[in-house]
Amino acid sequence: MSATRDVACTGCALDRRTFFSQSTLVAVAALLVDACGTGVWEPLAPITNIFPVAGLSLKLADYPALTAVGGIARVDEPTGAPLAVARMGAATFVAISLSCPHQGTTLDVAGSGLTCPNHGARFAIDGTWTGGQVTANLTTHPLVFNAATGTVNIPAQQPAALPTPVNNGHQLVVTLAKFPELATIGGMARVDGNSTSPLALVRTGGATFVALSMRCTHQGATVAIQSGGFFCPRHAARFSATGAWLGGQRTSDLTAMPATYSATTGTVTITIG
Repeated sequence: MSATRDVACTGCALDRRTFFSQSTLVAVAALLVDACGTGVWEPLAPITNIFPVAGLSLKLADYPALTAVGGIARVDEPTGAPLAVARMGAATFVAISLSCPHQGTTLDVAGSGLTCPNHGARFAIDGTWTGGQVTANLTTHPLVFNAATGTVNIPAQQPAALPTPVNNGHQLVVTLAKFPELATIGGMARVDGNSTSPLALVRTGGATFVALSMRCTHQGATVAIQSGGFFCPRHAARFSATGAWLGGQRTSDLTAMPATYSATTGTVTITIG
């Protein structure tokens, strides 16, 4: 009986050894899939060709897919930026960039949605992210539908300028009275007027402020003010109120800019670049 038990236990030990070995391999494989398959942790290139710079005028008759609600067609603009138009209703259309917000890969138009061939992000025809690689919604563009002519016009778009520029556009003067959040120490506010150069101002003392670029240093997405710090919606990088990287997607600290406070005028002058 003792010999039998010994043999049985030896068998169990081998089975356990095999089990743990196989489990380790499965765990490592899962980590590799997570790291490489999603693309979240690898160095990523900046996104290009998202915003069109020239206008478009499209005849619906030239795009059979747009004759029915729910249809979508690729309609690249003259500069080569990949674009699509989707028909959301009888007289409602949406124009969306086909550059994936994750890495800038051009999306495939397939059936009733859009798919990224690079890491598998999926989007609805209105540009809303629906699954796969976690990322932001697609960039949308204003358009005008003319039922009389059967055309859809996408106006030309140029980058917005920073508000209240002085010194040849290298400084931004922020009037504190316009931002109630900055009345108390620890207050934070976006102060660029929702331009294409997002800037935040943080009050760190009675007469001290920190100015930060709200461009995530990972891929350039605009970070959000959240829970007394900053959060990137694209890959979940987190930053402190003073711009220090705290966790999530690995990257560097947010870019700080010189900020000069004037008690006399109640303003903070941010030097840009």
